[in-house]
Amino acid sequence: MVSSRFNMAAPLSNFSPQTGEACQRKTGSFKAAPKDHKKKKKQKPKPITEVRVDRSVISKLHVLNKELDAVRSDQSLSRGTKQARVSQLETEIQKIGGLDAYQAASKRGACCHGNTTTSNWVIKQLKKFKVKPATEEKKLRLLDVGALDNHYQRNSWLDCTAIDLNPQTDSVIKADFFDFQVVEGCEYDIVVLSLVINFVGDPKKRGDMLRHCCQLTKENGHLFVVLPLPCLSNSRYLTHKLFCDMLDSLGFQKLCSHDSKRLSFFMFQRIGKRKSKSFPKQVVRKGPSHNNFSIIV
Repeated sequence: MVSSRFNMAAPLSNFSPQTGEACQRKTGSFKAAPKDHKKKKKQKPKPITEVRVDRSVISKLHVLNKELDAVRSDQSLSRGTKQARVSQLETEIQKIGGLDAYQAASKRGACCHGNTTTSNWVIKQLKKFKVKPATEEKKLRLLDVGALDNHYQRNSWLDCTAIDLNPQTDSVIKADFFDFQVVEGCEYDIVVLSLVINFVGDPKKRGDMLRHCCQLTKENGHLFVVLPLPCLSNSRYLTHKLFCDMLDSLGFQKLCSHDSKRLSFFMFQRIGKRKSKSFPKQVVRKGPSHNNFSIIV
């Protein structure tokens, strides 16, 4: 007679968790318990890098300069009120570091753009459109406006004149672009305006800057303009096409353009005569999220 203890199911308490788990694996009925996912650590806020600080300085100076130009041209203000407000804004600009801080920040920022820096792009397009002379005996005269350094002196086929209001190196001449004149017949083959139009706070003066290029660029010469991308892609008053139409009215035909993550690059050729066409300040994009950058021609 078989002992009854072998006919009775053993109580559940006799099974250890390990034994039961092993049996379940053998029969294929075991399902692994979901693993406890570790909670993701909260990401620490990004440190305020030098580049972010530079962008902040540039942005603040642009705003203050724009406001300064607006106050100076406001005819409704009394003389005393205008002087007080101008003095206040100039003090704020100096606290940030003034033009020196802007140029230092811009110079560091230029190093971060790699192959899309203005000088590299200009040289690339000049070669692409075969503007480079056949021999180095005859150099092309280039005017670099608002230059932080003479970036074109490494190119032996270019005779570069670099100018700025506040030169940072000996290779840059101290000069105001609006007062810069050339003798008739001695215009430049190439004029470069890199991130200088947007630094001017008055929309009318921005237009004057473009007009002045007509006097400085020889016929069939080339004009290069670089602007922050938001000035054209997110402006309430300006688009890429409208900007090119403005230059076309001044006798400059667009040859090519390029947008990087932050900048808009343009290459024009002076091949036509100025047209009697004006471009007033008009809304071309509606919505609250757009900026107010504009150019009046």
